[in-house]
Amino acid sequence: MSWLLLALFGTVSFTLAGLLDKLILDRYLQEPKVYLLCQVLAQQVFSLTAFAFIRPEFVFPDALLAMGIGSIQVLPTVYFLRAIKEDELSRVTSLEYFYIVLVLFLSASLLDESLPARNYAGAALILLSSIIVAYRPDSLTTPALRHLLPYWVMNAIYYIAMKYLLCSMGEWDMYIWSSFGNLIAVVPFLRSGGISGLCMMASSAHTICSILVEEAFQFLGMILFIFAYASGPLALVNGVGALQPMMTFISILVIRSAYAGLIEEDTCRGAVMRKLSAVSMVALGIYFIC
Repeated sequence: MSWLLLALFGTVSFTLAGLLDKLILDRYLQEPKVYLLCQVLAQQVFSLTAFAFIRPEFVFPDALLAMGIGSIQVLPTVYFLRAIKEDELSRVTSLEYFYIVLVLFLSASLLDESLPARNYAGAALILLSSIIVAYRPDSLTTPALRHLLPYWVMNAIYYIAMKYLLCSMGEWDMYIWSSFGNLIAVVPFLRSGGISGLCMMASSAHTICSILVEEAFQFLGMILFIFAYASGPLALVNGVGALQPMMTFISILVIRSAYAGLIEEDTCRGAVMRKLSAVSMVALGIYFIC
């Protein structure tokens, strides 16, 4: 399977996971750090299963570096969860992809990825479509921006480090060791309300099932993207990932038509037309990337 298809399917999985993130944070676990702790613990179900089947070797220092990358990943995730608590999900996921600009420059300078101009044009069009989706006439900024600024920098560093390490280790090894790094990084959260949050989660079978389903989509998306990063240019794989805001908005429209009020979102005529007008830019961007 080509890196483009891997990235596309991975984006669908991350879109579904993002929708569940918003629902769980709004209805079950209000504190992002507690929710992230529950996520990482649920993630270990998939990581340990993969560990049992793959049997990865502990190669020094690659395994330790992968665990370090996994630890770094926790920080931008905290900022992202805080952002979606404060603003519309489609707007946050749109602004999320500004980190691609950093990745474009860093991958060209640090990883020597030489890309034709049409590839950069495609990524730029997808990024521009995200800006259109995020724009609101009454507000050019968002309260979530203070969380997104550090998110952009940390995410760019995370993806550059992952791409570099994938040159010397396998995709499954990367996932398994980095997920163990996730676990190490969230241990301090136990001291800041984590234990009470875990007790709350354990008392609700509905919450446990919701988190496990969310992590199943997260697991699938992460695996697909790791394989895409291993075989495709970093900047372009992230460019395809910028389809997520549009997928998110269309999914929200479908959900709201069936369950009004389930997810808060601006669905007035102007917002819908503005966001749907970005579809043509996305299609053209994918054409240039291909």
